[in-house]
Amino acid sequence: MTKETIIQEIINRKKAKTYLEIGTGNGDHFLKIRARRKIAVDPDLSSLKIKKRKSKYYFRNITNLFNQYYEMTSDDFFKQEPEILQKYRLDFVFIDGLHSYEQALKDVLNSLRFLKEDGVIIMHDCNPASEAEAHPADSFEHAESLNLPGWNKYWCGDVWKTIVHLRANRSDLNIFVLDCDMGLGVITRAKQKGTLKYSPEEIKNLSYKDLEYNREKILNLKSLQYFKEFLNKMICD
Repeated sequence: MTKETIIQEIINRKKAKTYLEIGTGNGDHFLKIRARRKIAVDPDLSSLKIKKRKSKYYFRNITNLFNQYYEMTSDDFFKQEPEILQKYRLDFVFIDGLHSYEQALKDVLNSLRFLKEDGVIIMHDCNPASEAEAHPADSFEHAESLNLPGWNKYWCGDVWKTIVHLRANRSDLNIFVLDCDMGLGVITRAKQKGTLKYSPEEIKNLSYKDLEYNREKILNLKSLQYFKEFLNKMICD
C-alpha cells in the first residue's frame, strides 16, 4: 500500500478539509491527493510549476484548482504564515522534507501548534531498510555522491530518530510506524502506550545497527492490518 492510498483513506474517513504537505518536490504526490484545501511548502517548486501545466493529475483532480503554494523552507513558512494556519487549522500534515532527524522533528513540533485536536501527521522515510538508506546527508544528491556500500537510490536519512525522540518525550502523542512505503510514521494526539527511555544524547548516538537490532520496539512498527484497526478506532472516537 502506498503513502498516497493511506493518506487519502484517512482524509476520506475523517472528511479532512485542510491538508499541508512539507517537501512537495515535483508534485507527484501532492497533485494526486484530494482535499478541499491543499497547501504545498518547498524551497524549490520549479519542477512542480512545469508539471502543473501538463500533469494529468492536476487536470483530473478538481481540488487542485484551490491549491496554495509556498516556495520557502518549512521553518520560514511556520514563521511567516501563522495567520493562514490559525485561520484554517490543519486536519492532516504530510512531512517529507529534509531527511534529517533535526528538521523532521522541527516540522512535527511546528505542525502540532496548528493541528486540530483530532488531526493526523504522517512522516515519510521512518523505516530505512539498510545502512545506506539511513545514512545522514544534506540531500539526496549528497547521499548519492558518498558511494555508500549497498546504495540503491533509496534514501531515508535519519528521520527514524524523530520517532524515537517523540516516543521518548511526548506521552501525549500516539505514535507508530506503518511497515510500508519506506516507513510511514503516524502521529495523533492520544495517550501513548509503551514509551521509550532515551536521553537526547543517547538518541543522537543511536546507529542503524541499534535500529536493526530492535526495529519493532523502537519504531512501534505496525502491519497494514493494524492500520485498518486504527482507521476504525479513529472514526469511532
